Amino acid sequence: MGLFNINKTYEGDIPPRSTSGIYCGVSVFRDACYQLVSAFLVTYITLSGVLDSDPISFMAQIATISVITIICLVWDGINDPIMGWIIEKVHFKWGKYKPWILIGGLLNTVVVLVLFLAHPRGWGFVALFAVFYFLWDIAWTINDIAYWSMLPSLTKDEKRRNKITAIMQICISVGVFGVYGAVPMLVGAFPGVSAQTTYGLIAVVVVSLFLISQIVLVLFCKEHKRDENEDKPEEVKFKDMLLLFKKNDQFRINIIALLLNYLGSGTVVGFGMYYFYLRFGYGSEAGGSIQFLFTVMYAVGTLLAQVLYPFLSKGLKRKQILMISFITILIGYLALFFVGFPVFGNNIIADPSSWTIWLLYGAGVVMFFGQGLFSVAIIMQMQSTIEYNEYKYGERKEALVSSMRALSAKFASAIQRLLIFLTLLISGLYAISQVISNAEAELASGSVTTEELIAEINQAREGITNGQWFVFSIGMLWVPLLLLIVSLTLSIFVFKIDEKKYQEIVDEINSRNKVNE
Repeated sequence: MGLFNINKTYEGDIPPRSTSGIYCGVSVFRDACYQLVSAFLVTYITLSGVLDSDPISFMAQIATISVITIICLVWDGINDPIMGWIIEKVHFKWGKYKPWILIGGLLNTVVVLVLFLAHPRGWGFVALFAVFYFLWDIAWTINDIAYWSMLPSLTKDEKRRNKITAIMQICISVGVFGVYGAVPMLVGAFPGVSAQTTYGLIAVVVVSLFLISQIVLVLFCKEHKRDENEDKPEEVKFKDMLLLFKKNDQFRINIIALLLNYLGSGTVVGFGMYYFYLRFGYGSEAGGSIQFLFTVMYAVGTLLAQVLYPFLSKGLKRKQILMISFITILIGYLALFFVGFPVFGNNIIADPSSWTIWLLYGAGVVMFFGQGLFSVAIIMQMQSTIEYNEYKYGERKEALVSSMRALSAKFASAIQRLLIFLTLLISGLYAISQVISNAEAELASGSVTTEELIAEINQAREGITNGQWFVFSIGMLWVPLLLLIVSLTLSIFVFKIDEKKYQEIVDEINSRNKVNE
């Protein structure tokens, strides 16, 4: 057992390289697994033929799935802070965070495989979704809150924490990009292979890598040794979790901004497969290939922002970086609308057969660069609210702060699904989605060929009007842009913990600790 670090801890503000490296690295597979469910499960349900072919039943089942999502969201409001409280109170012999990371990882593996590999059709699938989506929510909450709670405990040194956070954000992006790039390129890529089969194989690969990564973290990472004061059980009541949002004003501002950021930045990619399939054609050789290249631009813009952030932070204050983010996001969204939607007639500027398609990709780079800068900055702000809470109230509450971060991500994810549902419903584009779903069901049963499937879908696409595209653009671009503007405004003009204030807070905490020694 000398090779493993299950029970080992470290002291000081310099975490072992293996610990920080593994902690950051496993986020590639964590977020790949999360995005597979969060971003593609509903798309899989809508387009792969697991729902009934009858139009009335199809819409009723889509609506039921949306209601189930909202119910799970309400449960999130209870489950996340409870899990944060459990982590604060229950300490295993081999760590405070790692046991929960492993438990959540094992449960998540089983649940995700069932969601993508079980293929009852119609209301049978809806019933399966109701049970296992609820279980997935619990499993992911256990893993996610424990994982994020471990981050602020690694070090109190802001520079080291910023470095770990920046590296982790890059790893997260790699996982996200991997899934966003693989799914559209693989679905429909193999003649005669249905979307159900392809999604199932993707799920097996992603979930296997996720589970291996969680086991590696548990075996080889060390947790920080907690001092005597931190080890004393805190008198935490359920109402304290609810009061954290109320009493910590800077946390309250940041969590609202974070929620709006999650909701705004995630909505564009949430609409992705619908947009590229309906605009450019179904399958990996049409809309799928364009989405793949757009995902590459997503990666370029986001990773560029995350790589440059540490260098920008040396010469610029965080609020100045946020202002750069604001400008680039605005330019990117406006450019995407004007080149990707039929603003000047029936056709769009971005033509896949000419160089103009690169205008669409360029708009994506600019937009995602701005969102990448904002995402890193707002996570930095979130971590500083933990020291702020310790400074004002003598309690850090990492797990509770992390539980609220996780809750905001899930809350945003559920609202995104509702927004997508309403946009497709109001625009009338669910009719085209049903054509795809029925065609995929026929392909899975062997009654049509891949060529016949694509021809049927493309014929249905030709009937989409400019009015329908405008309604679609409201949900995909204009609502998210408004949310991001509000979020950036809160972060730039309302949030008060800048670099100078944060250092004052840390110095005061260290001074108090020395007095108490």
